[in-house]
Amino acid sequence: MQRVSVNKVNGHPQGYRWRVRYPEAGKRKQKFFMRKKDAEVWAEGKEDDLADLGKKHADITDSERRAIHAFRELMEELPDHMDEVSLEDVVKGYKESIQRSYEPLTVEVVADKLITQLRAEGKSKAHTNSLEYRLNPFKEEYGDWLAANASTEIIDDFLTHAEVSPQTKLHYRQALHQVFQHAIKLKAAPSNPVKDAMKPKVAKAEVGILTPAQLSKLLTHADDDTLPGLAISFFAGLRRSEIERLDWSEIDLDEGHIEVKSSKAKTAQRRLVPIPDNLKAWLLPHAQHEGSVVKSPAIWRGGIEDARDAAKLKVWPHNAGRHSFASYHLAHHQDAGSLAMSLGHPNPTMLYAHYRALVTPKAAKTYWSIRPAETSDIVSIATG
Repeated sequence: MQRVSVNKVNGHPQGYRWRVRYPEAGKRKQKFFMRKKDAEVWAEGKEDDLADLGKKHADITDSERRAIHAFRELMEELPDHMDEVSLEDVVKGYKESIQRSYEPLTVEVVADKLITQLRAEGKSKAHTNSLEYRLNPFKEEYGDWLAANASTEIIDDFLTHAEVSPQTKLHYRQALHQVFQHAIKLKAAPSNPVKDAMKPKVAKAEVGILTPAQLSKLLTHADDDTLPGLAISFFAGLRRSEIERLDWSEIDLDEGHIEVKSSKAKTAQRRLVPIPDNLKAWLLPHAQHEGSVVKSPAIWRGGIEDARDAAKLKVWPHNAGRHSFASYHLAHHQDAGSLAMSLGHPNPTMLYAHYRALVTPKAAKTYWSIRPAETSDIVSIATG
């Protein structure tokens, strides 16, 4: 049954053209208006009033009934001079204690404060943008909730029903953990509800790399706009995001290194990545004093797709350039510490365990001898 309705009326003696019907004290009443807009606004307000009234007079739940019994038992055990304390007093006191204990900050406000702090600390734009992206789905559902009211059950429900891969769910969980740790710091939450929340299980993927023959075909079929960034990916191991922000002024072919500035690194730490001889051979014909190494991320990624198709590479491993670089570097140099420095990775031991034995020293030797077929402009470097 419709609680509040708005209807047009004709022939009202006082000229009213719109009527709102609504229930009150068990009876159906009505109120008249000249304009439809006024009638709709009043009807909406009446709907809200009735909803609030319904909440106040709803049946007491089992949980609430148990709370009442517990309060009565408590009152019987207290001294006589405290028998004037009411259940309403207890509820008001608890509400005041919560307001004193925690800042009334919403999840969205806490998330925004975290991003602002990370930027002030000098975290890279790529890092903060990624965190914002991973928080957006949760903020859309619970952004207006007070951080203090978020529970582990809410986190579990969100992760369970998120229609994404287990790996993405894990990324969501990590981002939310950061937010609620920040909420504790801001005194906006008593604890971190993510701590005991479900942890999606992610199947460990095999590290995928290209063979020397596959890489040779790929580079041969890459156009001039794509080739420099692609060669840097496979022979210097820079991340895709780092290559897309790399400038030719940061590539020193004479000194033999690529500077990854802290503002462009995922870890926000500057590093110098050595340029091996074969990478120098690929870069020299295209080198510039300054300017972006790739025209744009979209053009570069499209160029890679075209090169893959031309080289007939049907299978393309995830992070193929960086993984191939790490695997062949470790097999050739047997130096996890040097590899960690080039990759900007903090854990050489993990790298050794992750990449060792993926390729043979013979294959690694072939990999590091891959050079352009025509090197007329590179007279000081012998062809491989």
